[in-house]
Amino acid sequence: MKLRRMTNEALATGEITPELERERSKLLPSFTHYLDLPMLFLIIALGVMKPATWEMFLYGSLIAIGLASFFTLLIPRMYPWGNE
Repeated sequence: MKLRRMTNEALATGEITPELERERSKLLPSFTHYLDLPMLFLIIALGVMKPATWEMFLYGSLIAIGLASFFTLLIPRMYPWGNE
C-alpha cells in the first residue's frame, strides 16, 4: 500500500520522487518479491513427492533462498533505473 501511494504521487507529479527512489532501493522488499515463486515451487514439489524426511524441505529452502538472493542482486544491475 505504501509503495502504491508513493507511485501514484510520482505519477501525479510526472517524475520519480526521492521518497519512491529510496523505497525501491531497499533490499528486503525485493528479496521477498523474488522469494515468492521459488517457495511456491517448493511447496508444490513437497506436496507431489510427499517426502518421508525433512531433507528435501531443507535443501529446497536453501535453493529458494539462494535464488532469491541471486535475483535480488542481479536484476537491479541488469535494469538500472533512476540513474539518468
